Amino acid sequence: RELTTRTLHIIQKNQVLEKLYQRLEEISKDVRKNTQKNIQKIMLEIQDNFNHDQHWDEFRQIFEQVHGTFLEKVKASSENLTANDLRLIALLKMNLKSSEIASLLGISQDSLRVVRYRLRKKLNMEQGDNLASFMQNL
Repeated sequence: RELTTRTLHIIQKNQVLEKLYQRLEEISKDVRKNTQKNIQKIMLEIQDNFNHDQHWDEFRQIFEQVHGTFLEKVKASSENLTANDLRLIALLKMNLKSSEIASLLGISQDSLRVVRYRLRKKLNMEQGDNLASFMQNL
């Protein structure tokens, strides 16, 4: 429950940040140069806040409590997995929707498709294999 609650909190935070970012982006197009620079600084801060490592560290610790050695098993199956790959794997294991995963990772759904494709390659999966099902069965 705690893992799900924290995950939903991160999703919600990222959605709010995304909305604020979009609003500021619209405003910055219609204002003077000086104000535009200040708005762009705020937008950069928002983007930097999307994937704050502290939240991921807390998430990873709780995930490992719930799912034990799951991430270790995944690491053993492929040596060239990055920290971002492990984040995606953990989110897939939680059976989250693609839109939720994209929000948590701070990327578009198109980028998520590319990341998932690359992960399949690293895990030596066949082209038609379902990545989420693969994670659930590990």
